[in-house]
Amino acid sequence: MSSVSARIVLAVSVVVLALVSSLVVVAIPSGDRAAAEPATAPPDDDVVAVHADGVTGDGVDVAVLDPTGFDTDADAYADAVVAARAFGPGPTVGPNAGDVHGTRSARQVAAVAPNASLHLAGFDGETGYGRAMAWAVRQDVDVVVVPAAFHGKPGTGESVVENVTSRAVARGVVVVVAAGNTARGTYRATYDRVRNGALVVEDGVRNYLRGDDRVVRAWLSWTDAGPEESYALELYRVTDTGSRLVARSVPYEADREPNARLNVRVEPGTHFLVVRGPDRPTGSTVRVTSATNGLQHVTVRGSLVAPATADGVLAVGAWNPVQGRLAAYSSSGPTLAGQGVDVVATARADDGFRGSSVAAARAGGVAALVRAVRPNATPAVVESYLERTARDVGVEGVDARTGGGLLRPERAVTAALADARNTTVDPGTTSAALQARADSTPDAPGSSTPGAPDTSTLPFVANAAVLFAYAGARTTQARV
Repeated sequence: MSSVSARIVLAVSVVVLALVSSLVVVAIPSGDRAAAEPATAPPDDDVVAVHADGVTGDGVDVAVLDPTGFDTDADAYADAVVAARAFGPGPTVGPNAGDVHGTRSARQVAAVAPNASLHLAGFDGETGYGRAMAWAVRQDVDVVVVPAAFHGKPGTGESVVENVTSRAVARGVVVVVAAGNTARGTYRATYDRVRNGALVVEDGVRNYLRGDDRVVRAWLSWTDAGPEESYALELYRVTDTGSRLVARSVPYEADREPNARLNVRVEPGTHFLVVRGPDRPTGSTVRVTSATNGLQHVTVRGSLVAPATADGVLAVGAWNPVQGRLAAYSSSGPTLAGQGVDVVATARADDGFRGSSVAAARAGGVAALVRAVRPNATPAVVESYLERTARDVGVEGVDARTGGGLLRPERAVTAALADARNTTVDPGTTSAALQARADSTPDAPGSSTPGAPDTSTLPFVANAAVLFAYAGARTTQARV
């Protein structure tokens, strides 16, 4: 390489590093862009039925964590807000903050559980996320909704974000998270086919980008790496005289798991990615994820993103209610740790808001309705109500892409009431109509075992400081 070329690459790398240090990505679902669909989606009629029967989330506290912040005076939920905080300099939380992603997510939660109390937390990076989650736990909330994604994590369950999240679940909090929107922007492979220090993808080393985004954001993560192994993601542009290196990823060393990321503005044209590594096969698993572009070669299975990859969470995929199918962009399991999507839910709102963020927010509202009728139900029990009452879609039975199926709020609440029918019922929480319906509903297969304790026995082994002790640096998060 000439000295001039070396200086160009160095300059590009410095620019990429500067961008990555404060990057917050807006993840717009790209999988359905070609589909001509109306901006509105049909309402969940069974949610309306649950409200008509008197179950609206009374007595339940829900926290919503989002990197963009919240408008605390939003008409849809202003009266329900009991606490709001911003963790980090990025998000704005307060009156007239605007119709940002967090505001829209909280609006969806309130639409499903209108009488639940809301705790709104904006966060910036891993450190902010850890502090926000710890704050929510200290607020003694029943449900936490996270309509956000942290990329650049292979899904082994050992990253900072995953640990922070699973510890909240161990505390007894139901954590509902978005599966992600990167099913068409993920490629995962074993580093066993190598050509000149590059991973062979199908028949070559190039993985072309789809879409014409002027900013390319991509992450590379890897596992089982030896002490002398290192990997990088390179972005090239095709020109009349050949391929030109545009940028090389920058390592991110603040997490427990190794990863690198790339964020750069590009000129119009054809671009492709190359995974660079050792000159020999290593057996390491590498994963490329792009939040801005689809990839020529994709691995839909395993495209689930953190914190949906954490143990014990309710991971929610995106259901396209207009086309009656799973949204093409909806991320999927299984992860390397075996995590998958638990349920799918409506991913389009009447204000045009769409993506797995919408699905997670609505599922979080349903979890709040279940907690309203069974306030001591453990996270696992709450999850079981939503999963076993869902309508099977996609592959028959539970699968990694759609989990138990399409969420059915009324059936989930009714199942919870069926298990609670022999307990004292608070008349202010449970309607006579739903209770009567539950009394006449036989126990469904998979219902909780009679006599089983309903309160979590898992100790919360970490206090608020430990929750984010490892979150020593900011990372990239995407609203999904």
